[in-house]
Amino acid sequence: MAFMAIKKKQHRFKKAVIAAEDISCSACALRIEESVSKMGGVDSVTVHVATKTIIIKYDEDAVTINRLQNKIKDLGYTPSAVFENYLNVSSVSESMVKSESSSYFFRFLISAFVSAVLFFDFDFANFTLFIMAGFSWLYGGWHFHKGFYYSLKNKSADMNTLVSLSSSVMFLYISFFVFFPEASHFGGHFFHWHEIPMLLAFINLGKFLEAKSRHNAGKAVRELNSLFPKFALKQDEKGSVLEIKASDIVKGDIIIVKPGAQTPVDGTIIEGSSHFDLRFLTGESEPVLKKEGDFLYAGSVNFSGAVKMRAEKVGSEMMLAKLAALINEAQGVKINIQKTVDKISSYFVPAVIFLAFFSGFLWLREGLDFAVNSFASVLAVSCPCAMGLSVPLAVMLGYTRALKLGFAINNPAVLENFSKIDTVLLDKTGTLTQGKMSLTEIKPINISENDFLKYLFTVENNSEHVFSAAVRNYCLAKNIEPLKAENFISFPGLGISADINGEKVMAGSPDFMNKNGIDFSAHSLEIEKAVGSVIMLAKNKIYLGYALLEDKLRDNAKELVDNFIKAGIKPIIVSGDNKNSVEKIARILGIEEYYYGVKPDEKHSAVLKYKSFGRHVLMIGDGINDSAALNEADIGVAMRGSSDLTSSVSDMVLLKEDISLILKVISLSDKIKKIIKQNLFWAFSYNALLIPIAAGILYPINGFLMKPYMAALAMGLSSVSVVFNSLRLLKMKV
Repeated sequence: MAFMAIKKKQHRFKKAVIAAEDISCSACALRIEESVSKMGGVDSVTVHVATKTIIIKYDEDAVTINRLQNKIKDLGYTPSAVFENYLNVSSVSESMVKSESSSYFFRFLISAFVSAVLFFDFDFANFTLFIMAGFSWLYGGWHFHKGFYYSLKNKSADMNTLVSLSSSVMFLYISFFVFFPEASHFGGHFFHWHEIPMLLAFINLGKFLEAKSRHNAGKAVRELNSLFPKFALKQDEKGSVLEIKASDIVKGDIIIVKPGAQTPVDGTIIEGSSHFDLRFLTGESEPVLKKEGDFLYAGSVNFSGAVKMRAEKVGSEMMLAKLAALINEAQGVKINIQKTVDKISSYFVPAVIFLAFFSGFLWLREGLDFAVNSFASVLAVSCPCAMGLSVPLAVMLGYTRALKLGFAINNPAVLENFSKIDTVLLDKTGTLTQGKMSLTEIKPINISENDFLKYLFTVENNSEHVFSAAVRNYCLAKNIEPLKAENFISFPGLGISADINGEKVMAGSPDFMNKNGIDFSAHSLEIEKAVGSVIMLAKNKIYLGYALLEDKLRDNAKELVDNFIKAGIKPIIVSGDNKNSVEKIARILGIEEYYYGVKPDEKHSAVLKYKSFGRHVLMIGDGINDSAALNEADIGVAMRGSSDLTSSVSDMVLLKEDISLILKVISLSDKIKKIIKQNLFWAFSYNALLIPIAAGILYPINGFLMKPYMAALAMGLSSVSVVFNSLRLLKMKV
């Protein structure tokens, strides 16, 4: 019998970043996540309450973006824009928050005005009072009533349910006794028309202040996006200069950057030189001279002369775009404590509704007025928003502060892991040292210096390693040109090979030479004693000599190591460099344990080794050969200038040269956790204290009974207090 092989279908996953209105609390987030994730073809859904964004990973062959949008609409939320990346999300989110805050403020003003008119009682007829209060109830609370409708439709409950029920019960209760005065012996003496618009005025005021505060919280990320200019000057093939949209630039375009302008994309200068302000990108306090052949990042500000550059990275490939994506994606990831809060929030609103009915039932013995007051006050005072914002807002502001310090956080879990770290593994080259290697000496054998450098330059010219940059700079300074070559093969942690004029040329470490059976005994004693890094060269397995490279220690490396030791964190060097170089650095820094000649897989094994001992490992590195170790460590930190692979697998990326900033981000993580705990303590304490008071627990003791509008004011201030407490992260000393 013949069997036909069945090919497994390959999923074509895409990511959609959707800015959506009306997301107000954790219950909203949970409803969206649970409903959308059940759709066929959806792989994952994450809702970020603070920025009102929904991140969906989906199979484009199984579900369309229109179906996803329609599902979100059916849940009662309005998708205002959809993107495949984060480049334009912040601007849309900003306009959305501005529109939202304006709407809350206008509804607050209208409700407050109607409340004042009704309070002073201008002898209006009952029907006129009914119309005015009804208008305020409908207009001032429309967004809450709309949310309540969708909650009923989807068999769920959130903050909208509480506000809509509270205001509606009051409006209907007063209306009934006004139009049916013969029933007044049952109640109707406790409430007044002005209390309905007053309740909605206070709630809208609280939501307005919350929206304004959240808008201020996202300022740093918007500043990052503001570094992208809208327009650029492009030189066409005929030499004419045209103004085009920066978003229309493609790879290979020639762009002119005039004094005072920002570079619109990442690229290389092909003509001219100028000083550029790189402060936001690198922390450089003074403008940096950039000349022909130098690389420029988008957002760099030209201070002096005009330059021409060739566009090399555009759109989502640009460094700033990747940085914005890292920050936004990280904000959408929920840390463990957020998941716990979301779970609690899913039960909170139903529990509050039950308590409202229960307290109302208990107060029936004192009369209907007391029962309705207790019911409406419990609903109005309960605040799920404060709980929902406690964690994500603190995390978002923490990321904002980290960005200002010079860190991009990829993985929010670092916030929970830093306090557990007791071991740090440090790469040497580019981490403890500046990574700016300089070629200090060459020792060719049986070949001229000029030919030795040509071969070495040719092989190393196609590598991203810091050694290659040193060789390249040395050769260019001596006007050495590379030869034509093909079949480049990289051996991470060892070396590189290429075919030059039909001959196999290899450059790399002593281990690389040994592995390929190449005899370098003529220089073995010199290499063994060398204090520095060695690149050896061979052609057709015949040894041709070596080049010696040296690197300088980073200015703050000693301070970093001393502080690790003081904090009880054991520093260990894990380097692929030779014994003499590593020993020298370890001696200067006071590090007792170190490993040299370590290959990439051995770095990964070193992380596993210490984790198997029960240690919690922080790994700091910069090269592709560190990627596996960074990924395996409890926390992986990639240095500025790391490869894309290294940056993507790390938990954090250091954007500035100052390695001691790692100490500040550790301190910042402690402060973020402290703010989160304070926010949650306040949110839970507020509800635990005020819900019983709203239910009337103080009335038998001192005669105090909380009115629904008082409860609404307290509820609004609760959310605002969480926001203001979180904003302290932007000013705290770290």
